[in-house]
Amino acid sequence: MRKSATPRWDESDSNRVRVLLECPPAESPSIIASAIERRGYAVRTCEGPSVKPCALLDHGACALVDGADVVVNMLGPTPREARVLPAVAGLRRCPAVVAEVKYKVPAAANGAAPSAVPESADAITELPAPVTTSALFGGIEEALRRREQRIAWWGDGFC
Repeated sequence: MRKSATPRWDESDSNRVRVLLECPPAESPSIIASAIERRGYAVRTCEGPSVKPCALLDHGACALVDGADVVVNMLGPTPREARVLPAVAGLRRCPAVVAEVKYKVPAAANGAAPSAVPESADAITELPAPVTTSALFGGIEEALRRREQRIAWWGDGFC
């Protein structure tokens, strides 16, 4: 049997909260993932579309995002990486999302607010950069609390 090139969640992860860490290689995702794992979470990492093709951007679905309870987005402001957060937040069954705010998106030339993040942005827990360990864990816990408080509607993936 051929091993899948795309990382996936496995059965051993099913009894823990699953955290997908989206983080570029320059920011040491393995160190951050180890800290999250020591906290008791199951963790997978994605280094972003600048490193590998992005199934979510290219095909509209990603096994890691689909199986995650929380997505921690720490990707940079490159045009391709900046498309990942709105893609995750725009999913029908959106996981709880924690995003590092590294930069401010400038307003459009006509003064209108930018539309970098979809309407579901209120479901995103923001963390100011640089992210500390305590802020990261607080953000994960807050995102999970907010997800539990969302109202389930018929057909929205919760029922």
